[in-house]
Amino acid sequence: MILRIVAMACGLTGAAGMSQFPEFAQQYLQRLAGKVDQLESQVAEIDASAASFQMSRDEYLADLGTSRTGAEAARKAEGEITLFQRLGDNVDAFREAGPFGRLVQAYRVADVDLAQRTFGDYKPALPLTAEGAAFAGLGFAAGYGIWSMIWGLLGWPIRRRRRRRLAELERHHAEAHADDARFEDHSHDDDDDAFIEYEGDIAAAMSKTIPDITLRAHDGSVVDLSMLTAPIAIFTYPLMGRPGVAFPEGWEEVDDADNATAMACSFRDAYDMMRQAGIEEVFGISSQDTDDQREAVYRLSLPYTLLSDPDMAFAFGLDLPRFILDHQRYVSPSVLILQQGRVLAGLHPIKDASRAAPRLLSKLEEARAAHQQAMAE
Repeated sequence: MILRIVAMACGLTGAAGMSQFPEFAQQYLQRLAGKVDQLESQVAEIDASAASFQMSRDEYLADLGTSRTGAEAARKAEGEITLFQRLGDNVDAFREAGPFGRLVQAYRVADVDLAQRTFGDYKPALPLTAEGAAFAGLGFAAGYGIWSMIWGLLGWPIRRRRRRRLAELERHHAEAHADDARFEDHSHDDDDDAFIEYEGDIAAAMSKTIPDITLRAHDGSVVDLSMLTAPIAIFTYPLMGRPGVAFPEGWEEVDDADNATAMACSFRDAYDMMRQAGIEEVFGISSQDTDDQREAVYRLSLPYTLLSDPDMAFAFGLDLPRFILDHQRYVSPSVLILQQGRVLAGLHPIKDASRAAPRLLSKLEEARAAHQQAMAE
């Protein structure tokens, strides 16, 4: 989210800058034409001096350079002639070209000193013309693209560190649950009840930092919760019910597993209240794919973002409550408040899902009051 804001700012800066090019080019052309006229007059004087001695220009300059006092004048005259030849042939083409043609041909008539003086006296113009709007679009694309390339280079070490961190979490998970082969024993039990096992502890999350991972949002963007410093509310859930799609067999036997929709609606209804309480944003996290989450957002009119964590790296990183149903792991319903890369408050189990958001706000108020008391002491 922060990176998108920076990229958008770079794009808008580029748009504002490029929208001024047509007016800047016009003011630069006026100065350039005046300089060419001045150079033409100076070259004419040199030619007149050469004619008075019945010499060609080159002969005159060569003769002038032989004297000790005339060498400097000869060098100056040669510089003026060279500059006049370089600018004089192109200024008419630059004048006749349109705004986009001037952008392409600018390098041919560029004069650094003249451009600096033009910029020093330049008065910005509002991009009210079609040309200004077009250049604003070009500038936005250029600014956005340049930032994307810079972040692509600078962010490579960060992305590499995240991949390593995720690999460590996955390796830890595999080692911690290497004995999952015991499930095979349960699969042959005579008891027809679904096999359910619970893991994790909400209290363990209070001592951990947020995992350094990126999660895909339902709108296709990516979010790194560890990079967000302002208070945010999180609720985790195993599956969001979808019309016409049955839950896995034995789902009704799992504690609070059917609370997802009620909890999502609780945070929807309390969204404005949470923002007023200082919560910057709300996120829901599950292992469902983004298609299912996108459907839930539209069907339930959720004003916040749902994040997909198919590997449950977020849940494992904080050791959040989870459960196993017939060999498949899911994250249990729980609610958290994160701030400055750490868990500030958390709730589990969620017995009354329709009150999950208000209960979390009460928990936040308690945590803030305890912090203020600790600071006062």
